[in-house]
Amino acid sequence: MNYIGVDGCRAGWIAVTKDRDELIYRIYPSAQDLVAAFPNAERILIDIPIGLPWKAAPIRPCDRLAREILGPRRSSVFPVPCRDAAYAKSLEAARAANLKELDRSLPSQSWGICKKIAEIDNLLQRQLRLRKIIREVHPEVCFWGLAGGSPMQHNKKTKDGLSERLAILSRFEPDAKYLLEEVRANELRKDVMADDVLDAIVAYIVSSAPTPSLSLIKGNLLMDQYELAIEMVYFAP
Repeated sequence: MNYIGVDGCRAGWIAVTKDRDELIYRIYPSAQDLVAAFPNAERILIDIPIGLPWKAAPIRPCDRLAREILGPRRSSVFPVPCRDAAYAKSLEAARAANLKELDRSLPSQSWGICKKIAEIDNLLQRQLRLRKIIREVHPEVCFWGLAGGSPMQHNKKTKDGLSERLAILSRFEPDAKYLLEEVRANELRKDVMADDVLDAIVAYIVSSAPTPSLSLIKGNLLMDQYELAIEMVYFAP
C-alpha cells in the first residue's frame, strides 16, 4: 500500500489503494489519521489545493492552465483561497481576507473546501518530509489525461457523468465498479458520495503510475510563499 489516492468527503477523507492486488478503500476523519495509516507511502495524491495564492501571485498558473484544457469542465476548477481565507472561521471572514490579499471575494464553493485546505496546509507545514509524498491532483485533469487529452462531457454529479468516468476507470482498474458498489453498500450517502469514490480511484490510478510517466501542470510559478508546490499531477498513458 505504497500508492494512495485521496478525496475529501463529508466524513473526512476517503483513501483508495491496493492490498495484495485488491482495490480497497478506507475513510479517515483527519489528514493526520490518513498519514498515520500509511507510514510507508511513497506517493499520496490528494484532491485539494496545496500551494496557495498570495498578493504577488493572486491566480495559480496551474489553475489557469487546467481551465484551458478542461473546456466544458472548466468550472470544476474552483478559485483557490489565500492562506488567511483558508484558515478563517466564517465565510464572511474568509471573503474579507481574500479581498484584502487577492483583491477578490471568495465564492461559496471555494469556502466549502477551505477547512480541508487548511488541514493539509497545516500538516505539510508541520511535517516537511510529507511534501515529497503528498501532492495535488485535480480529478477532472486526471480523467482528461486518462482519456487521451479529452475532457469529460458530462457533469460528474449526473448519471451520465458517473457512467462516463466509471468506463474510463475500468480500463485501468476493472474492479472500480465493484469498489463503488462496496462503498455504496457500506457507507451512508451523506458521508461519502459516489463522485468522491471515483475521484479517489482516479487519484490512486495516477499515484500508482511509474514516476517517469507522470506529468505536471504547473506554469511559471513553482512554489508558494511557504515553498509548497503549485502544481497538478496527472498521467497520460
